[in-house]
Amino acid sequence: MSFIVYAAEPHDADLLANIRVQAMRESLEALGRFDPERARERFLKSFACEDTFKLVSGQQILGFYVLRDRPDHIWLDHLYVHPSAQGTGIGAAVIARIKAHAVSNGKPIRLGALKQSKANAFYQRHGFQHTHSEDFDNYYELPLENIEPSTPVFILKRAEPEDIEQLANLRHEAMKDEWAANSLMECALARRHFFEDYKPEATLKIVLDGELLGFTAVHEYQDYIHLDMIYLHPKAQGQGIGAQIVANIKQHAAQVGKPIRLGALRVSNSNKFYQAQGFNFTHNVEFNNYYEFTPNNIVQARPSFLLKPAEQADAEQLADLRHEAMKDEWAANGLTDYHLARSHFFDDFKPRVTSQILQDKKLCGFYAFHSYPDHFYLDMLFLHPSAQGKGIGSRILRQLKDIAVKAGKPIRLDALRISRSSEFYQTHGFSVIHSEGYENIYEFTPEPAFQLETTSQGDFEELQHIRYTAMKESAEANGLFQHDKAREIFLSEYVPEKTRKILRNGKTIGFYVVLNHPDHLYLDMFYLLPAT
Repeated sequence: MSFIVYAAEPHDADLLANIRVQAMRESLEALGRFDPERARERFLKSFACEDTFKLVSGQQILGFYVLRDRPDHIWLDHLYVHPSAQGTGIGAAVIARIKAHAVSNGKPIRLGALKQSKANAFYQRHGFQHTHSEDFDNYYELPLENIEPSTPVFILKRAEPEDIEQLANLRHEAMKDEWAANSLMECALARRHFFEDYKPEATLKIVLDGELLGFTAVHEYQDYIHLDMIYLHPKAQGQGIGAQIVANIKQHAAQVGKPIRLGALRVSNSNKFYQAQGFNFTHNVEFNNYYEFTPNNIVQARPSFLLKPAEQADAEQLADLRHEAMKDEWAANGLTDYHLARSHFFDDFKPRVTSQILQDKKLCGFYAFHSYPDHFYLDMLFLHPSAQGKGIGSRILRQLKDIAVKAGKPIRLDALRISRSSEFYQTHGFSVIHSEGYENIYEFTPEPAFQLETTSQGDFEELQHIRYTAMKESAEANGLFQHDKAREIFLSEYVPEKTRKILRNGKTIGFYVVLNHPDHLYLDMFYLLPAT
């Protein structure tokens, strides 16, 4: 199974702790020491982003490892792969990476493993030698002289605001020849545009042993994924790095059922590169060609299903389905009083807010969605195990998020801390706002939806009304009462091709005008209707 390694971020701690608990459960139960909360707490207490690396396939976190740099060795503190991804070769690939890192740093690798864990045989197969044992753990070392040299592999690391200068310089080195080939010689203008567009939260640095090789920026929208940038320093080009990154973005696209779109300079090697990666040309505008990639499995990832309102008579069947969907995760959290859980379900069941999910006329899941004055509450979303992993949950969640966007209200929900549900909701834009007992409380806050459109001469009266409404109070407070004169001035200055309308739900709520001067952009006007 292919994956890319990302440097961990602070918000990953809880999710990685869950993966550790699930990966260790079998070994700890064999020792009679399975305590999920204790296992979580021990990991969270020592969690350090700078030492922790996620194994990511598309949008799914398959596992992680932790390397501590010691004066005379490298300590492999953790290496966990989620049970669903074990046996796919991921562990061996990670060990190869760690071996390359050890050779690069000139240090042996050391680690510990639970005595009755399958990890002992795994590490021995990869050349680790047993050194000693303690109460519960065996300890191993892989001497440096026993490691065959190999090529280190890059990691992706979230960019910071202070990286902007370094990234702009790298972009210049990567693009200067292609800009020249397209007769784009305004390098200072290109640099200024980069500074204006830079979004650290969407940008990932490509790093190898602390050296910056390049960076990429990806934005996910409701209907598609936009590959905004991928730049590699000339010395890092031609080594397959870009292909690996694009392959991972394609995997993400397949998982969420969305196409990928991007633009590339007409005269550039990027065109051949993207075409080789399966992107199809769609159109061109000025100096750019535009491409789209549609995953082959996008249809399979969007199976047909029907929603049917629940009735009181459905309670028993829904309770049974909920039990099948949740019994393993309840057990992982030490919640084994199933009769109590069933009783609580019957107490809380409200048919009027519950929808059954039917596939081929057969019940495969259900959800309950409440609307309150200031938020929506997703009370339940359960799928029978046979219906999981097919994109049904993702489609339903996107539909509910669309409702939230249109209503301008957040969605809240709760999920067991140790569960795949926590991973699922986080990958769909939900964030933990607090925890209670065995559960995390999540929230999705929609951004106000708006669109931009070019204006025409016929839009003048509408824009004048917006400008008048937006400025009336301030103008009068400053003694500027000559509204007819203000209208004449606006009419004389109005240039439709430089003016953009701002629309929300099809209604114009504002507009702005940007003037492009030789050495700067000038925001000439920006008006919004009050209360928007």
